Amino acid sequence: MARKSLGKGLDALIPGVGNLGARSIQEIDIQLIHSNPLQPRLQINDESLEELAQSIRIHGVLQPIIVRTDGTGYEIVAGERRWRAAQKAGLPTIPVIVEEVNEQKRLEIALIENLQREDLNPLDLAKGIQRLMLNFELTQEDISKRLGKKRPTIANVLRLLDLPQEIQKMLENNDISFGHARALLAIESQDLKIQLSGKIIRENLSVRDIEEVIRNIKAKTEEPNPSINYKEKKIITNEQQETEITFIEESLMKYLATKVKIVKKRITIEYYGDEDLHRIYNLITGKEEPF
Repeated sequence: MARKSLGKGLDALIPGVGNLGARSIQEIDIQLIHSNPLQPRLQINDESLEELAQSIRIHGVLQPIIVRTDGTGYEIVAGERRWRAAQKAGLPTIPVIVEEVNEQKRLEIALIENLQREDLNPLDLAKGIQRLMLNFELTQEDISKRLGKKRPTIANVLRLLDLPQEIQKMLENNDISFGHARALLAIESQDLKIQLSGKIIRENLSVRDIEEVIRNIKAKTEEPNPSINYKEKKIITNEQQETEITFIEESLMKYLATKVKIVKKRITIEYYGDEDLHRIYNLITGKEEPF
């Protein structure tokens, strides 16, 4: 299946950008152009950048970048990687399309451009989506529609920001994959998450391998301890059962963001439509879709 071109992806935000012949392309001094501070791609691989620079030395910049004017020159809206590579290649000018867009559109365009690149780091994507949501008060559903991604996918990406900083760094450095990171989210203990992330790297575990390790951890039961009076323990447990059930109910309600009731060994979880059901399914199973 062919990947979408950049023009098709941005055309929804900047009508006509997919048809470059209909746009006004200018050659602008590369020194007058500066980076986009909202650029979601925080990590750009030096090797791939050098490869692009070498291609530009031979063929030039085949697709213009998109910029907007500001008080000091031109700010990149889309095409930062091409701009950096053109600088490396020593080009004095670069082809651009000047398009005046607001802050929200600028970040959306930068995200869409990078989404269409296979090597976008998922942590960069998560931070870019988070900026969109915080800066412009958008919901996950809003983001889903704008970026053309399913809402559970957006939710899964955002959950990466809940991982310990040590694991985020591993993901940022491509030491572990998005699949590894998503599997680790099933573990509650932050310390155990860090231990397992180290195990992934040391033993070169696949996503399936670490999922199996986590399943085994969750399946383990408490071993009998001869120093514990289990009869007494059972009595104490029965006395505390109502309190524990209330605590579990409250914890589930907080995690699932919906009403939960536990009565007579039955757990009832309320949902408010198909989208909410899929959201809860995703939180419980870690899967995007039930089918």
